[in-house]
Amino acid sequence: MDELRQRADAGDPAACAQLAKRFFRGRGGERNYELAVYYFDRAAAAGDVDALYQLGKCYLKGVGCTRDPEGGVSCLERAARNNHAAAALKLGDCFAKGLGAPQSTELAAWWYRRAAALGDTRAYDALLTLM
Repeated sequence: MDELRQRADAGDPAACAQLAKRFFRGRGGERNYELAVYYFDRAAAAGDVDALYQLGKCYLKGVGCTRDPEGGVSCLERAARNNHAAAALKLGDCFAKGLGAPQSTELAAWWYRRAAALGDTRAYDALLTLM
């Protein structure tokens, strides 16, 4: 864990993402959501799309940071536009529920279809719930 943290603190985006996940899940030590968000943010800033997705989920719920649904949607949209299937699915959920974005069945359906096209099979069920 020390070596991973040194690599992350030196700016290695992959190490930042891995360390963030460890802090988030409590692997290798106690859970620390604030540090998880810090390292997700660093990895996302370096272009890690999955870290951007994870960061978006943290903002939506206020886990390890101040709750910011609009900021969460922004992160999810950037990740989804970079072909992250789970981000597209979650973004569809946000539009379906009006969480951090205006409620829109049309946009929810669009993002669910995008998630399905990217390979997330859960999107089909989500799409059916809209109908």
